[in-house]
Amino acid sequence: MRAKSVIIAISVAAIALLAGCSRVPTGSVAIQQGRISGVISHEVARPGLHIAPFTGFTLIDTTQTRAEVMNMQPKDAHGVTLRDVSVVVTYTLDPSRVSDFYRKTKEMDAEPNSDYNTLGLEILERSVVPYAVQIATEESDLTTISSHLGDYAATIQKVVTDRLNSLYPGINPFVIQSVTVPTFQLPESIQKQVNAKAGYQAELQTIAAEQAVIEQRKQLQQDQQDQATVAANALEQASKATGLSPEQIIAWEKARALSAMAAKMNADKVLVQMKP
Repeated sequence: MRAKSVIIAISVAAIALLAGCSRVPTGSVAIQQGRISGVISHEVARPGLHIAPFTGFTLIDTTQTRAEVMNMQPKDAHGVTLRDVSVVVTYTLDPSRVSDFYRKTKEMDAEPNSDYNTLGLEILERSVVPYAVQIATEESDLTTISSHLGDYAATIQKVVTDRLNSLYPGINPFVIQSVTVPTFQLPESIQKQVNAKAGYQAELQTIAAEQAVIEQRKQLQQDQQDQATVAANALEQASKATGLSPEQIIAWEKARALSAMAAKMNADKVLVQMKP
């Protein structure tokens, strides 16, 4: 009877032990909350196997995540509205700040068809990103934004980071990796200005290219004239030194060149005949 009781006790303990085992996969951490006390720990559970029968584990994905906000309509420095702006923010989470951030915000979204949860996504999409886009837009004008989109995205990224650090000092878990602006629409009047400017710049580039060709032709002509002048001067000096006319010197040079060519041809012919 006593042996049976021991077996039952061991079985109950084993079941309780197994029920208290939790595995945290790589690329995630787990928020720990006491099952009885309800207290959320300041420390997250790192990847690995954890035995904690009285602790609940909530998995948080810390790998690269995208927050996309669409159809925003910020205004620039002149009050002109930029329509249908979409922004994509790519970020990861700092595991050491996950638990304290959750303790403060209680903001968590379950990922569909998964055991994982996403931390703070709504804060980014509904608050921080729209705020950053408006601040970045009102610091410039739409014409400048459209022609320097990379600078515009960089400004949004900086404002997002500053805003998160301001709202959650010391516990901001977001590590912003990049911000892109895949789509936006300019008002028709601004779009015409941008198109006109682009056309004007293209025309200037065409004119500059044509001017470069003209300058190259001028330089080539000048070089040819310089060479002709040098040759004429040399011919004049040779005429004075020899007492021959320029025509006689030219004829003599041609004859010497033909003679040299004939000698070379004869030498080549001899070499060919000497080969076995």
